[in-house]
Amino acid sequence: MKKYMTKPVLAVVTAAGILGCLTPIFADASSIASPSATKVVMNDEGKQVTRYNLKELAQNDPTTLNMLLKNQADHLYIIVEEINLNTKLQTFMEENKAEWERIYNEYYSDIWLEVRLTDNDEEIVSVNAKTENNKVYIKGIVTSDVTKVVVKKPNSDIIEVVPTDENSFTVSFEAPDASYEPYVTVSAYEGSKLVDSEKVKIVPKAEEDKEMIIHTMSVLDAKKKELKVKGIVKQGADKVTVTYNGVKKDASVKKLWDGVGSFTVSVKDVQAAKDQKALIEVYEDGKKVDSESVQVEIVNAPDKDQATEYTIKATAVNNPAAKSIQVKGTVSGWNKKDDTELFVIAPDGQKKEIEPNDKGEFSLTLSYKNRSFSAKSIQFALYEDDKLVKKADVALSTKVIVEPVKPTDEDEDDDDDKKKKEKGKQKDKHPNGNAYGYWKKHDKHHDDDNDQDDDDDEDHDDDRD
Repeated sequence: MKKYMTKPVLAVVTAAGILGCLTPIFADASSIASPSATKVVMNDEGKQVTRYNLKELAQNDPTTLNMLLKNQADHLYIIVEEINLNTKLQTFMEENKAEWERIYNEYYSDIWLEVRLTDNDEEIVSVNAKTENNKVYIKGIVTSDVTKVVVKKPNSDIIEVVPTDENSFTVSFEAPDASYEPYVTVSAYEGSKLVDSEKVKIVPKAEEDKEMIIHTMSVLDAKKKELKVKGIVKQGADKVTVTYNGVKKDASVKKLWDGVGSFTVSVKDVQAAKDQKALIEVYEDGKKVDSESVQVEIVNAPDKDQATEYTIKATAVNNPAAKSIQVKGTVSGWNKKDDTELFVIAPDGQKKEIEPNDKGEFSLTLSYKNRSFSAKSIQFALYEDDKLVKKADVALSTKVIVEPVKPTDEDEDDDDDKKKKEKGKQKDKHPNGNAYGYWKKHDKHHDDDNDQDDDDDEDHDDDRD
């Protein structure tokens, strides 16, 4: 039954700026919009609905107009019967800015607003509570099905009212003392059946006047990783700072209309924060004058069922001499800006966090000096949002160290014998120089020997004679 009010978009608030109701003047609680400000018509479903004239509300009932623009931006439609215009105000203003300005200037008296709710349980269209001159003023709008509104005061007293023909209601009472919580509970009934209920904070008018932030809207495109924040502030503010998930960015304030300024901030490469809130701070001449924490709407969010696929590949080489293990590897799917953590568990049970680089690569040395272990592998554990999403075991390999072999005495003797043999062989070998000269010299000695043999033969012949 409890509902959360939708946040207005910049375009709708800009309309409020055009209408001059950005700083609402709370109407007297007993005042009711003039008959020309509202009319009851039949919708397509055959139900009676209330339409509000833009000009009349702006001039005579800015509180009601302010509630419509602030709290029902997503459900507010614009109707101009003279030109057959019947469309969602927010979309029309965003997509047809020039046309909207033309219609506003030419058909101001003929513009009607209508709230069309899609949730059947949402019977309280809008409600707010303010204090002024020690009195609490509560004003709201309900659907046509509501027959009674019950307001529970801070001291638990009850006030019952019947909605007007325009489906609005007003209540006033003396402001409670400081001992009570500044909240009222507004309940809507259809006959005797409770159909909706909302807890509303009572805001002092003086406090509201000090507020510089009029409205903001913030959207994070999860796919593009881009945050856009737009807003409207009171004139006088010159700088706005937006902080989201640890990222801070400044923006200057530009004049939008008299008394009103606007700002736009775009932050790229940012992940969704856990609390999905952005801090908006407003400065004037270097001094912070207002701040507000706003909910960030996330679009293009990935399907929660489609979790990121991680793969861990690594090697672990044990160096017994150094009593250390060299670990290298990669994590596919790693994004260090995500809320992810990677741990390695050494064979001796020691746990250590690893911080991969942007590519998911990591390298580290695990020391186990003065410790021993019997495990034959190391383990990896990957956590996402404090939840274990991936485990991996990597077998240990041992570093092989090859040392030079020292020669023995026998080896030295063998080396000496080898050297002698080599020298002998070198003597037997023919020279590698001028082969012709060598063989010529060799042939000369051979001829001399033959001559001696011939002489001997001749001597033998002489003896025979």
